[in-house]
Amino acid sequence: MKGILKRTLMTAAVAALLASPLAQATNGYFKIGAGAKNRGMAGAGIAYGQDPMAAAINPASIAEVGDSVVAGIEIFKPKRKGRVDATGMAVPDLGAGPRQGVDSEERSRASTFVIPSFGITKAWSNKVTLGMSVTANGGMNTRYGNASTGNGNIYVDAFGPVIGDTSTSGNPQAGGGPSGFAGFLELVAGVPAAVMDPNLQSLYNNPNNTPALGINLGQVLIAPTLTYKITPNHAIGGGPVIGYQTFRGYGLGLFQGFSSDPGNVTNNGNDNAWGVGGQIGYQGHMGMFSFGLMGRSKIYMDEFDDYAGLFAEQGDFDIPAMFGGGIAVHFGSNLTIAADVSRILYGDVKAINNAGPTANEFFGAFVGALTGDPSQVSNPLGTNNGWGFGWDDVWVYKIGVDYAYSPTWTFRAGFNYAEIPYDDDQALFNVLAPATVEKHATVGFTHRVNPSMDVSMTYMHAFRNTVDTTYTGSGPFTGFSYGAKNTMYQNAIEAGLSWNF
Repeated sequence: MKGILKRTLMTAAVAALLASPLAQATNGYFKIGAGAKNRGMAGAGIAYGQDPMAAAINPASIAEVGDSVVAGIEIFKPKRKGRVDATGMAVPDLGAGPRQGVDSEERSRASTFVIPSFGITKAWSNKVTLGMSVTANGGMNTRYGNASTGNGNIYVDAFGPVIGDTSTSGNPQAGGGPSGFAGFLELVAGVPAAVMDPNLQSLYNNPNNTPALGINLGQVLIAPTLTYKITPNHAIGGGPVIGYQTFRGYGLGLFQGFSSDPGNVTNNGNDNAWGVGGQIGYQGHMGMFSFGLMGRSKIYMDEFDDYAGLFAEQGDFDIPAMFGGGIAVHFGSNLTIAADVSRILYGDVKAINNAGPTANEFFGAFVGALTGDPSQVSNPLGTNNGWGFGWDDVWVYKIGVDYAYSPTWTFRAGFNYAEIPYDDDQALFNVLAPATVEKHATVGFTHRVNPSMDVSMTYMHAFRNTVDTTYTGSGPFTGFSYGAKNTMYQNAIEAGLSWNF
């Protein structure tokens, strides 16, 4: 047992080290399932545990898994595209020619990721089973453009040209004379050029504007689990869930003027955080039916101090809670159909849930950055009510079938649906995290090599979906507008190897 425990901890550590290059965005930023067998059924498994990875779905469901180890690897390929169209921000000729924004569209260059998983179970007695699962999540990951050339920063490319110049700033990008928003504020709103000139120079010379644009959030969840059989047909389980996160962001210099802590918005490298929560579950059998319930608390994480000016609540980025239920129908020994319904509580994490700016709030913040007036920023980044991604709670629906064709071959298929976690009017900031897919289809198989070993594979396709909106100003910003668009589809192949001991 000591050897097994040592190998388990080493595997968990390796998974944590591999967490940083993740880009998972399926049910929000949670994977649709855990392990190749479960994902072959599109994640349906609250009432039907198949291997030690079941501890990540419902901690009670490992009661019947037996003594087993499973290790898996996924090759994940998300295809994402972001677009910001600022051509509706045209400013008339104020002396140096008319200025307007640009319609900027880029594909994310981060498109292939390798994601590990691991699980182990050990029957302590005929009633008690111990286990642990290690799973990875992510989803807020994009890399637009090329950092070595500075091309492809969607926000800078779209909004930069319309910033303009005052009559005295002398910025060579402006072509001389008042132009763009700066010229408009000077000549129409009466803001002195001397007030805006230092802000313009800081903005144009900001090194955090020129590199490529992107963010990366990776997570590892380590779940030690204990399951107890109340009766031969009913079990409960639970345990702590240890969370590890890593985050980095770059190319967000345009938004430093929107922050309560400009130095901790972007280009600060990787920041890491640890946290803890807990989960509980129930699984029972009645004739040909199995039932399951699960609940996981919010995982309370350390703050991302290096990005305290980007995320709400000074860099706080907890992992949201979830709960759900499932049923499985066993049509003899060869065929099982399982279905789950679960709820992910993104709305309880302010960094994710807080809404992004409306058109007027964005234009006001734009003016505040140029004039150096922080009162123009209604919800500064990094504050408790600071702008976020506008993600709401989502329902997730899963259905899957498991068919044992022969003693050595089992085939699976499934369908998973989860609504987009944000509304169309949150598309601007979600260019960085375009979690737009809703429908997922999976197929998979397991081949039993011998009584103690089997190999499983699963293919997943998440269908292309798009969020597209136009933000239109009103009142003092009537006539100005901009648009944002998020598009994504995904493919993934996962393989898993199980040993019974």
